[in-house]
Amino acid sequence: MKRAPLGLALIAAAFVVVSCDENLPSGPNTFTVTQTIVSTGDTLVINQARLVDAKVTDAQGNVINGLHYRWASADTNIIGLTIPAGVDSTGGQRRLVAKRPGRSIVTLSLPDPRFVTSSATRTVTAVVAGVRVLSSHDSTLTSVNDTARAVATSLVRTSDTDPNLVNRASQGVRWVHLGDKTTIVGTGDTIRYIARANGVDTLIATHDFCLAGAKCADTVLARVSQQLLLTLSSRTFQQWSFADTVGPTITLADRRGNGLAGTSIRFVPRTAADSAIVKIGPNVGTSNPINGSMSAPRVITAGNGTARVSVLGIAPDGFTIAATDSITVIVRQVARRVAAEPLRAIETRVDSVPVRLVARDARGAPIADATVDVVAAGLTLNGIYAVPVLAATSPGTLTPNLTGVALPANNPAAPQIPVVVDVGMIAFIPADTVVAGGIANQRSTSTTVLDSLGAPAAGKYVRYYINGLGGLDSTQVALDGTATVNWTPPNIAGTYTLTGVRSTTPLNTLGDSAGRIVMRHTVVVKNDVAFAATSSLAVGATVMTQGATMTISLALRDQFGNPVLSLTPPANLTLTATGAGGTIGALTCSAFTGICTATYTAPAAAGVEVISAKIGGVEILLSPVNVTIN
Repeated sequence: MKRAPLGLALIAAAFVVVSCDENLPSGPNTFTVTQTIVSTGDTLVINQARLVDAKVTDAQGNVINGLHYRWASADTNIIGLTIPAGVDSTGGQRRLVAKRPGRSIVTLSLPDPRFVTSSATRTVTAVVAGVRVLSSHDSTLTSVNDTARAVATSLVRTSDTDPNLVNRASQGVRWVHLGDKTTIVGTGDTIRYIARANGVDTLIATHDFCLAGAKCADTVLARVSQQLLLTLSSRTFQQWSFADTVGPTITLADRRGNGLAGTSIRFVPRTAADSAIVKIGPNVGTSNPINGSMSAPRVITAGNGTARVSVLGIAPDGFTIAATDSITVIVRQVARRVAAEPLRAIETRVDSVPVRLVARDARGAPIADATVDVVAAGLTLNGIYAVPVLAATSPGTLTPNLTGVALPANNPAAPQIPVVVDVGMIAFIPADTVVAGGIANQRSTSTTVLDSLGAPAAGKYVRYYINGLGGLDSTQVALDGTATVNWTPPNIAGTYTLTGVRSTTPLNTLGDSAGRIVMRHTVVVKNDVAFAATSSLAVGATVMTQGATMTISLALRDQFGNPVLSLTPPANLTLTATGAGGTIGALTCSAFTGICTATYTAPAAAGVEVISAKIGGVEILLSPVNVTIN
């Protein structure tokens, strides 16, 4: 029998010894003791084991040995209890083994009823030695709804005897999701993240039971960067007219068909030459960020040839190019009409009208490289000018004929629609002569005005010009296509031509308005009769010697100041010399200058001669004149 230390035996001499294996003093049947689980720590890495001992002390702090114990773990799946080799199943030593992360309460109790005590407990924590991400730490999803996996593992000890760490699945990895660009599906070691919007989310693999000081978190950067693709309904267009509007239906979406809000489409002709063939119009339609259908510009044909146009998908920032493609536009005008313009005009027989032989496409645009000749009747063509044949009856006609590249037959892919031939007709009126006389000489001139399709140009305007005098007011074309102007020739003698121009652009020269001049009405204004108040008298000298001669000049003018052009002096003109007895010879008049002259011969005696000129009995300017004879 073991013996208690001397101190214990002296103090507790009344207790009775009941077992040879226990060092209990003799005395009462029960006594109070304290139980303690002795351990070097309460944290174990998975697969790590640790020995713990039971310790029982009496009220004086003396250790009591040789007792029988009962051990328990609240969760043996977390902390297992094993009996070390050589230790009795009821002994005071156990081996704790960490199995899964978590906490378990290990309980030590004394089943012996002699002891008044409470069970001893320790909370033991099983932890992993770290967390590691096994999948990519930085991944990029290129389409909305793309899915990727993030895989993490826990680090545990290889065994109790081998401290090296190995990966072990299903140890309670927890993921923290920071951001809203992805959606997370699943829990545990492996999760899926699904792209929802462009941007970057952070996924953190961590653990609630991880060894202090270990790497207890690892990070995945989940990037969403849509790779947008341009899908064009067509990449090649062939058009037969200018001002046609063409363009493909465009989708800008990722490979799963998802669009991106804020994106836009831009068309850019590749070269200056391409820009001469096509122009870029405004956007048409609306964009739908759900399916990527896009509002897009349209290409407007403007020249013959082949144009390449870049199609750019622009990111929401407004300048980054997210995707590119291109379209090709082939333009070859094909004629629908051929005409000798103006289709209708009027001119006096002394005039000419510049004409334009033109082929037009389906939208009325002129075809610059069309080959057009003409058959004229009742007039001749002097270059671009239609000149009346004086013996011809009115009107003259110009019948155009189209050959060459603009014919539909020479473009088999184009609509084979017969070309409409518009014959030009020019009416002739006689030359007009009037005597200066103001409003009494007003003229009214009318012509028919047709548009490029041969229809009355109702509502359009004709602008009028008179040579040397500038522009007049415009007139509006009536419903039947008639344009009428009332105009009064000037009172200054001369030749005046009223020119009417369809008013798309002002008249600079006749040539640059070919095809737009619809009226050429020439009026010759002649002088009125001689008028005393505007005519004048001039003499060669006012002092003469006896028997000498001089010239008397009369400048004859009408009431408007126009020279009176005639070889014959007016019947109501009188020229007289009185006083000294000199003589005046016959008057001679010029039809070019309006000047009449006569010779005055002085008498053989001294005196004063009064020379007088009158029209209708009224002295003209500077009349009479006194001439002294010495």
